[in-house]
Amino acid sequence: MFFKIIMPHAVFMCILLSEKYISCAPVGDMCQPPANLTVSYQKLNQENHTRLKMFVPPSYSSSNNEVPEKALADQCDSKKHGETCPEKVLEGHHVPVYARSTCPWTYAVDHDPLRFPSTILFAKPRCIYCIGSNGDLECNPITQSIRVLRRGECIEGLYQYHESTQKVTIGFTCAGRRTVLDKPDNNVDYA
Repeated sequence: MFFKIIMPHAVFMCILLSEKYISCAPVGDMCQPPANLTVSYQKLNQENHTRLKMFVPPSYSSSNNEVPEKALADQCDSKKHGETCPEKVLEGHHVPVYARSTCPWTYAVDHDPLRFPSTILFAKPRCIYCIGSNGDLECNPITQSIRVLRRGECIEGLYQYHESTQKVTIGFTCAGRRTVLDKPDNNVDYA
């Protein structure tokens, strides 16, 4: 008698749970990025394309949300000159500028599957102070703002993307320390 009463309720609960599970399945499994995402990104940065190409480290897109091999290879290549601060400035025809600088840097991977491009390389400092400055001059980041596409909600099987700005550290420069001025000069930009 107990099983006759409980069993129908148990089956009913299982059906409710399975229906709830099916109706709450992650939308990401059914949603796809739009086919023209690359074109949208290129249009977004069209006027800055030449400038971006010169200053921003390479960014790579990965359709399966994994870090592309090219980005990992570039990151490893930047580290072959070392990750710690060298005692002197490196020299040589085949040594890239990021390793020859008085404020050398390496590249690291920033991977965000909710952003397009999903993978961007950014500069990481190897030194706090400029090589040869005896700690008088600091290594300061040089940043570039780039426009990216951020993934939003899924509508009718397609992810919606919106424009966003992201700062990327593209290198480091040797500079004097910031000091507080008694009387600021309104014509000088201290950024």
